[in-house]
Amino acid sequence: MPDSLSYYGMQMDTKKELRLLLNIFLFSTIILVIIGLAFSISYYFLIYLEPSFASENINYVKSASAEEITPGSEINLELSYGNSGNREVRDFEVEFFIPQYTSLKSTSQPGKYNEQTNSIIFESKSLKKEEIQKILVTLLADTPLDNDSVIQFKDAKTTYILSGQPVSGIIKNSAICKIKSTPVMVLSEMELKDSDGGEINTGNIISFAFNTANTGDMNASGVEVTAVIPPKTSLVESSIVPAGYEIKNGSIIWNLGAMEVNHPVDFSFVVKVLNGFKDYEKISGQANLKSSQSANISSQVEGVVRLFPNLSNSTISLSDINGEFLWAGDRILVKAVLINDGDRSAENVEFNCAIPENSSYIKDSASCEGAVISFAKNELLFEIAEIEAGQKKEVIFEIQASPKMTRGWTLKTDFGLLASGVEFDFVQAQIEVKANYQITIACLGDSLIAITQWPQILDSLLEATFNHADYNVIASGIRGEMAPGGFNRFDSSIAKYHPQIVVVGYGTNDIGSGTDKFGYYLSAIVQKAKNINATVFLESLGYINTSAVYGKSDWPDYQKVIYQIGSSYGVPVVDIYTPLSQNPQLYLTDWVHYTPEGSSVVAHAVYNYIVQYLDSEGKRKQ
Repeated sequence: MPDSLSYYGMQMDTKKELRLLLNIFLFSTIILVIIGLAFSISYYFLIYLEPSFASENINYVKSASAEEITPGSEINLELSYGNSGNREVRDFEVEFFIPQYTSLKSTSQPGKYNEQTNSIIFESKSLKKEEIQKILVTLLADTPLDNDSVIQFKDAKTTYILSGQPVSGIIKNSAICKIKSTPVMVLSEMELKDSDGGEINTGNIISFAFNTANTGDMNASGVEVTAVIPPKTSLVESSIVPAGYEIKNGSIIWNLGAMEVNHPVDFSFVVKVLNGFKDYEKISGQANLKSSQSANISSQVEGVVRLFPNLSNSTISLSDINGEFLWAGDRILVKAVLINDGDRSAENVEFNCAIPENSSYIKDSASCEGAVISFAKNELLFEIAEIEAGQKKEVIFEIQASPKMTRGWTLKTDFGLLASGVEFDFVQAQIEVKANYQITIACLGDSLIAITQWPQILDSLLEATFNHADYNVIASGIRGEMAPGGFNRFDSSIAKYHPQIVVVGYGTNDIGSGTDKFGYYLSAIVQKAKNINATVFLESLGYINTSAVYGKSDWPDYQKVIYQIGSSYGVPVVDIYTPLSQNPQLYLTDWVHYTPEGSSVVAHAVYNYIVQYLDSEGKRKQ
């Protein structure tokens, strides 16, 4: 019995163990299933559904250009990026960095330039799974660039938003560019110019000019330019361009150092040709250029020195024989010195002197030692067989300035000089002929001006006295006019001529109108004349035959008014009464008007007063 129970007990324990093992197996299986399921879910959401930019077959920057390029060349780059994952991303940006020594030319898609980082940013609102974008970026290599310069590219930078968080990465840039460049030095042909524009002669100033440039794609270094100074010349050092030179062993040396591409430099200098050349001897210039990167290059130019007579430094002078001012009608001394400061004798010299306009030749006044002199067609010709080198010949003659040209002018020579078949230019001469002084005298009054000749006689007397003054005596008289009439028309009849002198003659017709009225208007006329800065003269009343005319017996009262006004304004009163009263029968045609003889008496009376107020040339004293 106990054995049966034991056996039974053993069976029961075995079953319990089996059930326990089974439970453990089931639990383990469930755990493994749960773990596998969790792993699958995690893989799906965390790995399988993630974006991916890891594929270098899709995400890259590579060059479509050669590895070796020249400055200024295009560099074509392909920027490729793509999402090889299984999840779309948003706000995707790729930043392409523009390398040193380049500039952006174009992109196949629009981008946004970032000046701070010198980059171009391409933006996409989203980038779906398996979506690939390719952008062609074209750069330009700078110019100039040194040989073997390397353009180093940076990796592109990416950013996007995933689950609300920014994610960044890079796209490798495998592009390589190396610069191959060289300077190309160019030296122009040398130019030689004579300052006179003709053939080169001893004593002439000649210039040399040339330029050099670097037309390559790399800046040159160690640049040295040399210009050889021609023998038998004197360098004008102030003319050397550019500055920063040294003069050594008969050469001008410019140590330029570096020379940038497309920045040419002009060189020039001036020399004076010295004596010692033979006729047709060559004069030459030479320029040399060398640099650290190029072989020496040279440029030459040649000219020919000719020996000639030179009369271009001959001189002409004009002078007034009487001295002081030169007036119309005066005689002028013409003096020419023909100077041969050339290298050879001047032969068959012809000095042709066309008599200047508005002048005339004084017969037999010309002289020149050894010359044959002739005068025809208003031209004076001096023919001289030879003027040796270093010799001078003096030519003298006289001309007269036209007496008619009293308005003044400039008298100029236009002489010609020919020798050895060559025409020489030299400095001509001129002299100012002074204009006669222009003086206007206005005579304002009544019929004693209007129907008499004394203003015209006054004009003749003044011009006969003063040779260098031209007088314009204006007779402004109206029959029967009184002082109020003269006052009213002063501006239109007198002031418009701007006279320096005004002679006023009223009173004969004013007698009987009242001395107050007469005095008022005569004073007003004097004031108007003074207002235009004229020197004023009043005429006294002349002789009046009161027995022949009615109502003029109180003329002395008006005569008194004239003198009172003259004294009040400091104006001289010309006494014409006294000379006319000496012979009224001869000087008057009627009770008051003048005969020709009377006009002359009045003119001389006015003249005698006016000349006291003129200087020695006939101008009004200030």
